[in-house]
Amino acid sequence: MAYPYIDTPRTELDGNATYLTNGFRSVGRHNLSDLDSVENSFQTPSKDEDILKALGQGRRRSSGGFKLNTPRAGSGAGSKSTRSALNSRQTLPTAAPPAGEFTPLMKSATKNNFLRNISTATRGGPKTPGYLKSGYRTNGNTTVLTSMDMTDIDEEDATDDQPTPLPQVASSSVQGTPLPGLPGRDGGGVLNDGRNMLTLKEQEKMIDKLDKENWGLKVKVHYLEDRLEKAGPAYNQAALRENTELKVTKLTMQRDISRYKKNLQQAERDLEAYRLQFQGLREESRRRQTDETIQREMDLMREEIDSRDSQVKDLQEALRNAKGNQSEEMDKLRDEVEDLEASLREKERMVEERDEEIEELKDKDGKESDALSELEAELHRAKEQMEELQESLDQVQSEAREARNSEAQALEEKEEAERNLQELHDEMANRSFSTKGLTRQLEEKVSKLDGEIGELHQQNDMLKQELEVKHQSETRLQEQYQKAQQSMDSEGRKLHDELDLAQHDLKIVHQERDKLHSQLQEAIDEIQRREEEKELLQTRHYALTDESGGLQQDLSRAQARIRELQQVVDNEKQHAMGDTENLRTQYRDEIERLQEEIESLHHEIEDKEGQFALEEDRWESTKRTLQLQKDRAEDQAAGFKRTIEKLEQVEHTLTGKETKLQEVIDSEKARHFSSEAVLGRQVKELNDELASKRQIIDDQRTELLSVKEELRLARRAETGLKERIQGLEDEIVVLQASLEEEQEFAKGRTQKGSDQDNHVQKVLTEKQKLRDQLANAHVELHDLRTSTAELEAERDELQSQLDNAQNQVDDTSRFDREKVELRKSTLRLEGELKRLKEEKSSLLEANEALENQLHSEFERATAEENRLSAEIDQFQHKLQTSTGGRDRELTLAKSKLQRFERRVHELEALVEQQPAGETDHASTNADFSMLRHNLDEARKREKILLQRETEQKTSVRSFRSRIAELERELHDALMNKFDTNSPQASPSNKLHDELRSLRKQLSEAHRTLRDLKSKNRDLERAAMREEDQRDLHELLKSSTLEAESLALKVSERDARLGEIKAQVHRIREERAFCVRKAEKAMKEVEALQERYNQFVAKAGSKSETQTRHDKEILGLGKEIIWLRARLKREEKFRRDLAWSKGLMELGERVRVACNDADLRMISEMGVKARDRQNVREPRHKLKTAVSMVRAIVRMKRMSQEWTKARKLGEGLKRAKNEVLKRRDGSSRISS
Repeated sequence: MAYPYIDTPRTELDGNATYLTNGFRSVGRHNLSDLDSVENSFQTPSKDEDILKALGQGRRRSSGGFKLNTPRAGSGAGSKSTRSALNSRQTLPTAAPPAGEFTPLMKSATKNNFLRNISTATRGGPKTPGYLKSGYRTNGNTTVLTSMDMTDIDEEDATDDQPTPLPQVASSSVQGTPLPGLPGRDGGGVLNDGRNMLTLKEQEKMIDKLDKENWGLKVKVHYLEDRLEKAGPAYNQAALRENTELKVTKLTMQRDISRYKKNLQQAERDLEAYRLQFQGLREESRRRQTDETIQREMDLMREEIDSRDSQVKDLQEALRNAKGNQSEEMDKLRDEVEDLEASLREKERMVEERDEEIEELKDKDGKESDALSELEAELHRAKEQMEELQESLDQVQSEAREARNSEAQALEEKEEAERNLQELHDEMANRSFSTKGLTRQLEEKVSKLDGEIGELHQQNDMLKQELEVKHQSETRLQEQYQKAQQSMDSEGRKLHDELDLAQHDLKIVHQERDKLHSQLQEAIDEIQRREEEKELLQTRHYALTDESGGLQQDLSRAQARIRELQQVVDNEKQHAMGDTENLRTQYRDEIERLQEEIESLHHEIEDKEGQFALEEDRWESTKRTLQLQKDRAEDQAAGFKRTIEKLEQVEHTLTGKETKLQEVIDSEKARHFSSEAVLGRQVKELNDELASKRQIIDDQRTELLSVKEELRLARRAETGLKERIQGLEDEIVVLQASLEEEQEFAKGRTQKGSDQDNHVQKVLTEKQKLRDQLANAHVELHDLRTSTAELEAERDELQSQLDNAQNQVDDTSRFDREKVELRKSTLRLEGELKRLKEEKSSLLEANEALENQLHSEFERATAEENRLSAEIDQFQHKLQTSTGGRDRELTLAKSKLQRFERRVHELEALVEQQPAGETDHASTNADFSMLRHNLDEARKREKILLQRETEQKTSVRSFRSRIAELERELHDALMNKFDTNSPQASPSNKLHDELRSLRKQLSEAHRTLRDLKSKNRDLERAAMREEDQRDLHELLKSSTLEAESLALKVSERDARLGEIKAQVHRIREERAFCVRKAEKAMKEVEALQERYNQFVAKAGSKSETQTRHDKEILGLGKEIIWLRARLKREEKFRRDLAWSKGLMELGERVRVACNDADLRMISEMGVKARDRQNVREPRHKLKTAVSMVRAIVRMKRMSQEWTKARKLGEGLKRAKNEVLKRRDGSSRISS
């Protein structure tokens, strides 16, 4: 069968403008001329069934796989020609192998393969020559020739025994050269590709070449299998597995360390909470003890008051039953009453002293807590005082030596003085006969020497005491030095242990480096190494992604756990706040109960005083009635005397005088009845006046007692309110200042948080960019590999051999460089990822700590504000009640004259001091008018009462003088009568009978008088009982009214409390919303708390300058402790930074050593690395420069802060030394 001729591919007019296409018309050339090539080029073979890939995957072959015989282009008839050029026989090794890889026989086979690669003679040979392939590129300006693969030769109806169909070409090809189409051996044409390119002789040569090449390929496959068995991927997989396990163990250890640190911090916080709880329990026990002692003292006082009441009752009974010596008993009773009043005043003073002792105990409790904190500060300062103690120890030793020397010198002087004294005594004994002047001189010398000896004794005692003190201080300093030395030894041992641990870790790192080095030296094959590197990068990428996912999950779990712990902490804080609030309410209720009991005792005392005054008035009234009865009895006795005198006058007349006697008796009876009627009317009038006066006096006394009680309560409330208002104003000022500082600090923290968030966002964007760069690098690597595979397959003959060798060298160097760069980038990304994780964890912890502190501070502030608002409401209520009480006092009490005058003067002074204003003038004028009106009324009432009292006193005085004059006149008349009428004869029996009857009448009159007196007493007692019952009823009524008013006030107060609670709840919700947005720091909060405590202590305390100085010293110690903690924290941060920097440097050295080992292995393999001139890109240089600038700025900032802290610490140390020196000087002066 004759084949038609095909046209030679046409070209453009110039020979340099030929382009190879990929089977279609040129996409970038739409304006093809008549001279352009119009034939479609052949399609490149498929890229399936790579022999090296098949061998690398464990030499698994399928039923239709490739067989190790003469390589063919396809797998049989009917398959599509879509395989890669690597499965073609031209893809077998075409370049000279590197040194040490194959035998010379294999080299010759490879060389022959290159020489025979131009054509094939097999049934399934290649479809196109090498220069007709789509990947062939020799010049950028040449086009690809069209291939026959894009025709219908691979359709389903085409078979191998059919002739190869030709493409549709232009029939009028002027420049085409027709060639004869020669049939192939199998009917498929020459080379089974539809082309007539070789003759039969050339085809036989190609068959011989393929026979020889088949044997060479078998030998090469054998060696490749042996090499893959020896250096397969299993060993590298084990290394990778060990690497990943080491990384996993490292991460787990880091996580365990962080967890242990958190557990340690939690344990420290629990310990602090337990310490605070222990202090609270101790304070509570102290309060209970003080409360018990106060209760016992109150019980004792109650018992004493009961005993005094019983004594008062006994005295009152004694007053009722007293008959004689009334004036003396009255004086005694008054003295006893005064003593009782003095004892009651003493008891009141004792009660007030007990209240002051309670306040002092509370102050002492606060001082003890301050002392405890000061002791803790002293414990912290003990380590820093090591050098000072050593110096002071040396100084004390030197002083002790000096003291010993001075003691020895004093002893010598003492012995010398004793010797001199003995010599003087001897001289005095020997010269007893000497004159008086000599003895006087000797005595003076003796006294002088005795004085010197006494002074020396005193100096000796003082030196001994100083020596003992020095010895004690020396022993104490020695003990402190030993303790400090032990602490330093323990710290040195810890440092040695840490150094050993670090050396052990370094050894482990060196061992790991050696292992990695030995593992890297076993990688020989270049292609397998590339595959391994690819797999290593992929596994690292996957591990990083998995690790990031796991970290994200751990982070989410940690955040959930933190939220749970935060909720638990908040609940515990709320519970603790509730407990503290309950305790406060209990203590407040107990204090109020005690105050109420004290006030009730005061009320009882005042009631007893009122009852005593009533009893005294009653006794006065009984005394007056007895006096009246006495006067009446004396009048009766005088009448009886007059009758007796008349009877004596008429006893001598026996007759004619009975009628006169009867007339006298009748006249006496009439006079007696008239006098009794007059005296009865007078007694009745006096009793009425006494009852009215008594009622007035009782009313005035009750009013006076109520006014005194209200005045006392008002003064106490006023003083308490003034002090509390002043304290509240100071607290409000302090709180406003602290709130402003906290707001400024919160603003700074929010700005810092926003800066840190921006930094985190920048780091995340850089991380994302690096990931994108890594992905782009992977894509570029894949593209480069595919392009190199295509380029290697398109080389022809010797030029392709040389080009492939050069390209292989270039590819190996480029791949090595890319591998190194990728390894560096992955290591850098891993370090950056670790750093970001650490920064993120630290930021999260700081954020959580700040949120917790802010939440606790806001809760404390809300509780404090609620307490202050409640106290303000309570004070306002008390002010309102006190103002109401003042109004009542102004309208009712006459005894408020002095207070009103004092108030007037105060208001006048306030008016002079305050600026003139309409409202102030109006209020002061109204107050003045009201006060003046009340003063006028009180003065009028007082004048009226004084006038009535003077009138009564004058009337009583006039009555008494009248009675005395009558008694004196009666006595004079009786004496004159007895003088003038002396008896002349003895009385008769009749007169005796009359006298006897008169005496009987007189005794009966006395008996009736006694009965009347007893009845009068009974009536007075019944009247007193009725008055007592009436007083009790009035007290009950007043108490019920007061209870009702108090209930109304309590209900109003409860309503106001409900409103305030609602407002507080709303304010808390708003503040909780603000709390979630704000951040605070623990150090500043502690500083503010300390300042607040100091200000509260200053505002609430009225102690002397010494206590204030002690508190200032305490505050200075606390500030020193705080700054020392800050210094330790800064030092810890710097140590951690140095450690992390050393770790990073160690990792960098390990990476550099690994890279050097890799480069050395590559050089041993025979691969020459090209000179890298532009290794680093400008972007990398810029990033390095920016990071260096940031690091320099950060280090400068940290150094500035460190210098500030150092200066502050040195200043505080100097201040502490000065304070200690001053304290030592004061203690020496006092001693």
